[in-house]
Amino acid sequence: MRFSLQDIKKQIHRRKGELAVSLHFLRPGECQDEIERLIAYHERLLGQPQRAFSRDEARACVGDYRLADCLIATLSMWYSWQQPSWESLMQNYGDASAVLLEIENITTPTHLRLALFSYVNDHYQGFVDSATRSSVLETFAADYQLSVAQLEYLLALDSEEEAVLVRETAQPPSVQDVATLYNQWAFEAALFNASSVSFVIDCAAFEQQSESGSGVGAVIKRLTYLARKRGVYYDISYDNDEGQRPGYSGSLRLRLTLYGPQEMTGAAQQYGLRLAQMCRMLLGYRRKTDAGAFPAMLPAKAILEAEATIHFLQRAYNFAITSNVLALLPPLSANSETATEQGATTVLEPAPSSVSTIFDSSIEHFFAGTFASLESSSAVDGWSLVREPEPLLLESSIFIPDFALTRNARRIYMEILGFWTPSYRERKVQKLQQLQDRGDIALAIPIEAREAFTAIAQHFPIVYYHGQLSATDILHMLRTHFDDFAQRLASIDSDAVRQQVAREGWIPERTCYPLLHCYRRSELAQAARRVVGNGDDTAGLAFTPGIGLYTLDWLEHLQVSFVEWLGKMGVVPLADILPACRTRWPQFATTEDATLEALFSLWPEVQVKRSSIFDATIALEGAEDAGNIKDTPEEAILYQAATKKTIRERKTSYKKHSKTETQQGDLWG
Repeated sequence: MRFSLQDIKKQIHRRKGELAVSLHFLRPGECQDEIERLIAYHERLLGQPQRAFSRDEARACVGDYRLADCLIATLSMWYSWQQPSWESLMQNYGDASAVLLEIENITTPTHLRLALFSYVNDHYQGFVDSATRSSVLETFAADYQLSVAQLEYLLALDSEEEAVLVRETAQPPSVQDVATLYNQWAFEAALFNASSVSFVIDCAAFEQQSESGSGVGAVIKRLTYLARKRGVYYDISYDNDEGQRPGYSGSLRLRLTLYGPQEMTGAAQQYGLRLAQMCRMLLGYRRKTDAGAFPAMLPAKAILEAEATIHFLQRAYNFAITSNVLALLPPLSANSETATEQGATTVLEPAPSSVSTIFDSSIEHFFAGTFASLESSSAVDGWSLVREPEPLLLESSIFIPDFALTRNARRIYMEILGFWTPSYRERKVQKLQQLQDRGDIALAIPIEAREAFTAIAQHFPIVYYHGQLSATDILHMLRTHFDDFAQRLASIDSDAVRQQVAREGWIPERTCYPLLHCYRRSELAQAARRVVGNGDDTAGLAFTPGIGLYTLDWLEHLQVSFVEWLGKMGVVPLADILPACRTRWPQFATTEDATLEALFSLWPEVQVKRSSIFDATIALEGAEDAGNIKDTPEEAILYQAATKKTIRERKTSYKKHSKTETQQGDLWG
């Protein structure tokens, strides 16, 4: 059970003309006797029902009711109220009572109350006055061999007043652990309604302590990783108090700003918990269980200054996070870890929401998922999506893109802009104005925010989206603004490709894509024309969509062999011919059905007929029908060449070859 900022003792004052707040933290040795008395009071009530607990008596142990309420809430990490077990009570009341109750399927206080109500309805018309109440209860209790006192206790067993006080640990907490946890919760209570928390970080000190790598980029990436993992919005910039820039010779200082619920959404509960947890991790008073998942933190030596802007009673206050405050937030002792692990995880772990622990928003999550689906089907034009790319170090700021899209040596950074608050949009516009001359930045903006970003619209390729961002829209934008097909076309080594085709006889269309530096079928057709051409050095080469590059000799030999083989079988189901082709000609072992059918369509003497989309036969022209398929004009679909141009090229190419070449032996048989 937590306490809020309103529950904490605090002082309001002015500092540098601004309203500031100072929280009451427990210094070493402060309130030690009071905390000991409060712990002893809890120990004395162990095993007692909650109705025996007096908040006034607990407050009297401390003296200050406001501090006492906060300390009582802090002790809830070690002490809790639990309902007595029905099974354990039945063991104390005897086996006979347990058996009688179980026969009537009475295993909970709810079942027992229902049984009593039914008994009163059946025997007393649903009402018992105070004069007969005792006798009725005595009669009902006797049926289960219980006393009236036992019956009344079982009837109220699941009420809050009957919950008993238990301790979660083997030993009582120490005074120092209680004071430390109170300080931690008081500090985090101030952050639940914060609009921002700012840290000025010494990069050299951070790098030495965290061992996260070399350079300012590694420091930034580690900090942003922690923020993204906790779903906290952030901003990183240079601390400009001394005009520092990337070329600054001294120790570089960064300003990390974490934005709270008042700044982003106005809803403090879920987001405020994430912000408090993020600060807890950075400042190093996290639990042991966090160390495995988040091995690095923000060392105290690396924090040059820190402050937060918190909101209380509709006013904003500055909360200075000084070194004295940080000294009061050490980790709990090892003996207290067991008590706080489960409770702290339950309270601090952000509830599932639209904001992913990896992605800044559900829009980014959806876009990454749809892009991955397209990538699995090779429909992204060779682009790959990179999450959390390297930060871009600007002249006076730092920009961290949401994604990077890479293809070969090309890298495009993409930012998905939101519509949060005016201050958020202003910060984004200021940073993007420093990037407008780079030529490698693309933006995605919601339609409702179009007017808010008009100042930068003419400087960047932009995709406007409504609801969710479409990956196909992003791909269309990349083709329009970042296509390098002309350069890829010029880089084709046509002579080397021709030699490979002549050597292998056939290069499947799927293999032609990387060979000709293409990503789409329209690109492949243009690139193939550069290889096939019309010159003498390209005689005997051809390209057909769906098939690939091949030599006419290879096609002619394959045609002769296939026609001879098929002619011996007559009319055959196409589903049987396709796997047989892969066995007879090993070069087709991994070839798709569509490619084989495209090959068959090049030969006029080979006919594929379909009576439906599921049933198809293949045979030579004029072959006798085996009777499996009725060859009617309405039912038969004849698959000829993909285009007339392809067939004319094939017929023309055949005229160039002598008869002796067509009569040589079957090389594929």
